[in-house]
Amino acid sequence: MEVLRRRRDVPRMLATAAVALLLAAPQVLAQTLERIAETGTIKIGYREDARPFSYRDKSGVPIGYAIELCRAIAAAAKTELKLANLSIDYIPVTTQNRFQSVADGWVDILCGASTVTLTRRELVSFSIPTYMTGISPVMRADAPAFLRDALADRASTAPPRTALLQAFADRTFGARAGTTAETWLRNNIKTLSSNAELLTVDSHDEGLRQVVDGQLDAYFADRAILLGLTAADADPGQFVVGERLYTHEPYGLALSKRDDDFRLLVDRSLSRLYRSPKFVPILTRYFGPPEASVLSRFLMTALPE
Repeated sequence: MEVLRRRRDVPRMLATAAVALLLAAPQVLAQTLERIAETGTIKIGYREDARPFSYRDKSGVPIGYAIELCRAIAAAAKTELKLANLSIDYIPVTTQNRFQSVADGWVDILCGASTVTLTRRELVSFSIPTYMTGISPVMRADAPAFLRDALADRASTAPPRTALLQAFADRTFGARAGTTAETWLRNNIKTLSSNAELLTVDSHDEGLRQVVDGQLDAYFADRAILLGLTAADADPGQFVVGERLYTHEPYGLALSKRDDDFRLLVDRSLSRLYRSPKFVPILTRYFGPPEASVLSRFLMTALPE
């Protein structure tokens, strides 16, 4: 009789647990558009040091290519939800907590330099691509010629293995912790040289400083970020940014999984923006006048209505 009573209590226990879960995490489980409509606020997560994608200007205001894309998405949400006003809450995130912040509902959309990977898609969803880049090194302009030739110069074919072995031997390379550049560099150091050293840093600015100081022979990151960082430096001529791309890094805006309505609004907003005359000025503002091939790539990325 006692066993039967316990079995009858199982559905009641499961129901109680489900209610407790709902009460414990309302922000995570609520649909994004519903939450935006109720609060009149959209929460944009951004990195403060991912120039030119997301950073703070001299007055402390969030700015950048990805920030402008997210502002267009916010405007679309305001129209879609028929809101008289929509506030934007900018929430700084780090490379370590950015995706968990999306998954936990602390931010509605992550606007920065985020490579879309299958592993990250286990935790969050991503928009259609917002930019294409790849990992490259930055070195001092007076770095040894053989090092620049092996690591940085663009070539139709990969450099000979002997050149890479020489370039990696007894060298110290850096990457920002928690990035795809760190993973790529760590794997390749194991393959090419057992006596090369990898140092991780907490910010791209710190990586650049260590290159200048000679603590790093080269610092690896997404090339678009390296170009933005060196261009903003007081002495950009002291750096050489590699032209060779070692990886394919498609960027996307991260958002909550299992939220098809918000994902549709995001992808529709981006697709319409890519086809509009407003898009070229945005690209030009952060990357210079785009080549025809770049514009063609964005038009192919845009989804038809």
